[in-house]
Amino acid sequence: MAYLALYREWRPKRFGDIVGQEHITKTLLNALKQKRIAHAYLFSGPRGTGKTTAAKILAKALNCEQREGEEPCNYCSSCIGIDQGSAMEVFEIDAASNRGINEIRDLRENIKLSSIQGKHKVYIIDEVHMLTTEAFNALLKTLEEPPPQVVFILATTEVQKIPLTILSRVQRFEFHRISVEDIQNRLKEVCTFLKREVNPGALAVIAQKSEGGLRDALSILDQCLLQDDPIGVEEVYLVLGMVGETYSSQLVDEITSAEYGKCLNFLSEGIQQGRDPRQIIRELLDYLRQMLLTVATGETPMVAPHIQDRLIKQTKQIGISRILRWISILLQGEGQLKYASNARLAAELLLIKTIHESQQETNNSQEEILKRLSIVEQQLQGAPVLSKEAPKENSPTRRNKVNNTKPVDKTNDLGDNRRTESRTIANKSNLNLEGILSRWNDVMDQVKKRKKSTQAFLMEGKPALLEGNTLTILFREGCSFHKDKVNQSENRQTIEDVLEQLFGISLTLQNVMENEFKALEDPENQAIEKQEQDLVNKTKDMFGADRVVVKD
Repeated sequence: MAYLALYREWRPKRFGDIVGQEHITKTLLNALKQKRIAHAYLFSGPRGTGKTTAAKILAKALNCEQREGEEPCNYCSSCIGIDQGSAMEVFEIDAASNRGINEIRDLRENIKLSSIQGKHKVYIIDEVHMLTTEAFNALLKTLEEPPPQVVFILATTEVQKIPLTILSRVQRFEFHRISVEDIQNRLKEVCTFLKREVNPGALAVIAQKSEGGLRDALSILDQCLLQDDPIGVEEVYLVLGMVGETYSSQLVDEITSAEYGKCLNFLSEGIQQGRDPRQIIRELLDYLRQMLLTVATGETPMVAPHIQDRLIKQTKQIGISRILRWISILLQGEGQLKYASNARLAAELLLIKTIHESQQETNNSQEEILKRLSIVEQQLQGAPVLSKEAPKENSPTRRNKVNNTKPVDKTNDLGDNRRTESRTIANKSNLNLEGILSRWNDVMDQVKKRKKSTQAFLMEGKPALLEGNTLTILFREGCSFHKDKVNQSENRQTIEDVLEQLFGISLTLQNVMENEFKALEDPENQAIEKQEQDLVNKTKDMFGADRVVVKD
C-alpha cells in the first residue's frame, strides 16, 4: 500500500476525534440527536482547523446504516464509501476550480434527481468564497428551498467574501484556531503511536509555527520524522527553513550593541547557512512581538523553553520604547522587502536603519538633558534663559509638581521633608524602606495574582523613599509609559491594596521618573522651585489670584 501522509492517516472519523472545536461538535451532535438537521450550513475559519473533516463526518452520520448513538460507525458501506470518496450520495465540489454559473446550473439539475431511499444527498462546497457573483445568484433559490433530504455544507476560509444573501440562508459555524497545547498533545499522541522519539521542545515549536492549524502541524511533523531519532528543535528549524529563535535572540543582542559591523556580519552568517534574508527579518519581527507581549502582559513568552529566560532578560534591558520603535521600523521595511530585487541589501539596510534611528533617539535624549542642565545653570547665575522654546514637560522651570496629582506647594513640602531625619519612617508602625524592599518580591507576586498586566508595569519601578504614609516608586529613563500605567486609578488601587495587606498600614503611591526625583533632591533645584513659587505668589498679589493660571 502506498504511504499515507500523517494528516490523512490521522484525519478524525468521528465527532469525538475532532480537536479544539468542542463548541461545534456538541451542537452538531445535539442536532442529530433531536433530528433537527438544517438544509444548509456554513463552516468558516482558518485553514487546517477541521471544516471539511467535520462536513464529511456529518455526511457519514446522516447516512450511516449502523449509527452508534449520534456518531457514525465507520464500518458500513456508506461510511467507507464517503471516506474513500466514492459514495453516490455525497458530492465534494471545489469552488476554486468550479466557480462559474454553468457549474452551478449543472449542480441544480443534479439536485432534482432523487436520492437513494432513506439517504441524504450532501453537497460539500469547499472554498465557496471563490464562486463568482453570478454563480452565487444561481445558487440562492436552491440553497433556500432545496429538495427533501438534500443538505448543503459550505466551507470557506474567507467568510467576509460571502454575500449577505447567502449568509442569511445558512446556519453558520465558526471554527477557531486550535490551541498550542491541544496541537502539542495530538502530536505527542502520534509520536507515541509511531514509537518515535521527538523532543517536547521540538513539538512545542511545531505547534507554535502551525498557527492554530492541526493539519499544518501534522504535515510539519511528517517531514521531521524523516530525520533520525531523537528529533530536536534544530531539526524542526531546518525542516521549516527557519533560522530559529536562538538566531533571532542573538540578532537582537547585536542590534542592542549598536555596532553596525557586528550586526551585518551576523546577518551574513545566517545567509551563508542558506537562510533567506526575508525570512530572517520575519522571524526577528516574531521574536520582537513576543518581547512586546511579555512586557505588556507579564505572561510567559511563546518561544522555545530554552529561550524564555533570555527573552525576558532582553525585554527588561531594552525597554518597551525601543521595542516599539524597532517593530515600527522593521514592519515598514518588511512590506517593501518582499518586492526588493536585492533582498540581502534590503535586509542590511533595514538593520542599519534600526540601529541608526535608535542611536538618534538616544542622542536626542542626551541633548535634551544637557539643554535642561544649561537652563538650570543660567537661572542659578541670575542670567536670562537664552532658549526661546517653551521648557519641556520634565524641566525644572515647568515642573511645579512631582506628578499630575500633586500641586506646587506639595512638591516643596516633599523637597523639605527629604532633608529631615524621618526619610524612612511610616507613621506609628516602625515600617521603613528597608522592610518594604526586603518583601518587594512578595508584593510583586501578590500584584501578579490580582492582575498580571499591573505587575508587568510595576516591574520597571523600584521603591526609593518612604515618608509618612507615602511610598515613592522610581521609574528609570525610558519607562514613562510604565509610570503612567501604574498611575491609572485601577492599577494604583491594586498595588495599594496589596501593600496594605502585606504591611498592615495604608500606603499612598507616588510615581516619579528618576530624573525628576534627583532634581527634587538637589538643594539648588529646591531653591529654584522656592523662587518660582515666590514669583507665582507675587503675581497673584499684583493681578489677583483668579486671573493667574499656573500650567504644568
